[in-house]
Amino acid sequence: MSGRRPMVQILMAVYNGEEYLCEQVDSLLSQTFGDWELLVSDDASSDGSLAILQEYARRDERIHVVLEGEHYGSAKRHFMALLRLADAPYVMTCDQDDVWDPDKIEVTLRAMRDAEEGKGERPLLVCTDLRVVDGALREISPSFLAYSGMDASTPSFGYFLASCLVTGCTMMVNRHLLGLLQRPARDESVIMHDWWASLIAAAFGEVIHLDRATIAYRQHGDNSVGADRFTVRRALAALEDKRATERAAIAQAGEFRRVFAKDLDERRLSQLDAYLKVPAAPPVVRPALLTKAGVWRRGLLRNAGTLLVFMTLGRSGR
Repeated sequence: MSGRRPMVQILMAVYNGEEYLCEQVDSLLSQTFGDWELLVSDDASSDGSLAILQEYARRDERIHVVLEGEHYGSAKRHFMALLRLADAPYVMTCDQDDVWDPDKIEVTLRAMRDAEEGKGERPLLVCTDLRVVDGALREISPSFLAYSGMDASTPSFGYFLASCLVTGCTMMVNRHLLGLLQRPARDESVIMHDWWASLIAAAFGEVIHLDRATIAYRQHGDNSVGADRFTVRRALAALEDKRATERAAIAQAGEFRRVFAKDLDERRLSQLDAYLKVPAAPPVVRPALLTKAGVWRRGLLRNAGTLLVFMTLGRSGR
C-alpha cells in the first residue's frame, strides 16, 4: 500500500465467495467516486477466491489483499479485524456477494459530509436501505427495511441497545467513530460489527439513515446474515430466536459498558444500566426498566413483540 491514504477505505471480508465475487468487485470499480481503496481479506477459502482477489489487486493499485494467512472463522471476527486495520477519513464495509449501485459511495459520502458540517467533531454513521434480490439479481423487494418489518424512524441509543437496523454493507463511518471502534473489545461479546458500530455512534454521535436503496442485497443459501420477510405468524414462531438475540444484546451491552462507561454521559449510562438490569428483575418491574432504557419502538405491534420477548426472558438472561 502507498503512503497516501484515500478519502474512503472499503473493507471486504471474503470466505468461499468466488461465485459472486467478480460482480461485487466490478461494481466497486464502476463507482462514480474514485478516491477509494479496497482492503480485502480472505479467510482461508477453499475455492478460488484468493486467486481472484490477487488478480484484481494486480490490475488495480487501489485494491490490496491484507491479513494474509489469518483465519477468523466468522464474518464478525473478520470484519472487526479489518476495522482495526483501517485508517482513512471514511470507512465502509462490503460483503462479497452483493452489487453496489454506481453512485453508492458518492451518495453516502455526501450525506456524511452534510451531517459533519457545522456540528463539530463527533462519531457519525451513515447507512442506507437495500434492494433485496435473489441469486440472479432478480428483485424480491425494493426495500430491505419494509421487507423485514423494520422501522428506521427512531435510531436512538435505546433502540440500538435492543435491536439494530443498520446493515453493515450499507454503512459508512467517519474517523471519529472509527477511533472508538478500534478500542479493544472482546469479539465474543459483540453480536456483529455493524450493530457494535451503531451502538457506539448512537451513544456518542448519531446514526443517519438514508431512505434510499444503494445496493442489490443478494439472498442465497450461503448468506451469513440475510433478509427475512416479517409476518405475525413468523414472528410468533421465532420467539425463542428473539429471546436468544436479546440475551446476546444484553451481553453486548455489558461489554459496551466495560469499554465505554467512563466516557458516557449520565443519561446514557442510566439507560444502559436499566437495560442490563432487565433479565434479573421481576417481570412486573421490566416494563419500567425498558422505558428507562428507551428501547420501545414505534407501533403497537412492534412494542407488543418487544414486551413479550423481555417478559419471557429467564432470570439472569437464561
